[in-house]
Amino acid sequence: MAFFNELGKKIGNVAETATDKAKEIAEVTKLNSTISSEEKQIKQYYREIGQFIFERDKENPDSPVSELCQKILASQQNIEDLKQKISEIKN
Repeated sequence: MAFFNELGKKIGNVAETATDKAKEIAEVTKLNSTISSEEKQIKQYYREIGQFIFERDKENPDSPVSELCQKILASQQNIEDLKQKISEIKN
């Protein structure tokens, strides 16, 4: 009988350890998910700041971001040209 009592205790300890580990993993997963959400929010704020600065400085040749603004404007023009070509092909 002592053997079964000891075996039962060991099984109980293993189950308790597994439960504790599962809770730990769930909590870490939840925290990592929250971190990921915060990082996505930060990226969105960066985009908003960038768009604000672009709109403010796109026509200012003295701006420290003038070169980048010109690259964006060139890309926007390329997009418009490509859309026009697509429209011509469809018609």
